[in-house]
Amino acid sequence: MYPFDVFKVQDQAEIRDFLDEQVFATLIAQDASGGFVATHLPLLIAEWGERIVLRGHVMRASDHGRALQEGSRVFASFLGPHAPILGSWQQTPRFGGTWNYQAVHVHGQVQLRDGETLLDNLKTLKHRFETSPEHQFDSLPQDYIDAMLPAIQCIDLCVTDIQAVFKLSQNRSLAEFDRTAAELALRGGQAALVAEVMRSRRDRYFGG
Repeated sequence: MYPFDVFKVQDQAEIRDFLDEQVFATLIAQDASGGFVATHLPLLIAEWGERIVLRGHVMRASDHGRALQEGSRVFASFLGPHAPILGSWQQTPRFGGTWNYQAVHVHGQVQLRDGETLLDNLKTLKHRFETSPEHQFDSLPQDYIDAMLPAIQCIDLCVTDIQAVFKLSQNRSLAEFDRTAAELALRGGQAALVAEVMRSRRDRYFGG
């Protein structure tokens, strides 16, 4: 990850909050031939304490489903809002531009889970993101559930290392920081989300 300490996040509560919000990850592993396989999937926090565990599921018939074995070493990347930062926004003449973003990298080992753990993961996902009370997991037809479950492999990512970088112009002057946030807000979309995060952390970086 980006090597400068000014951008690194060590606070575990901050990292947990980020992972709880930005649940959609890129999961990377190696298959039997040594090649890399990648899957994009939601990973939810299952445990956070002495042990950190993230839980998700993959299709058994996918390349990732075939590659993952008990104890497989994997890497997961979580990316928040991001946007380009233009040199024309800065007071410093020698500034070619950069990119602001938030990212968390997780290394760990896989524990294969099935049965009730898989059902719990599916119910938790459905409950969290389905807004209609009439369309929760328990409302699904049983024959659909029975047909679906054998095709899915539930996995726990048991975390061995976690690194976080929030690169949000906190290394610039306050005037440049404010100008950058204002320019990003005007652009909407991802850029406006970056501006929102920057402004929420302004006092932390520069004092109230």
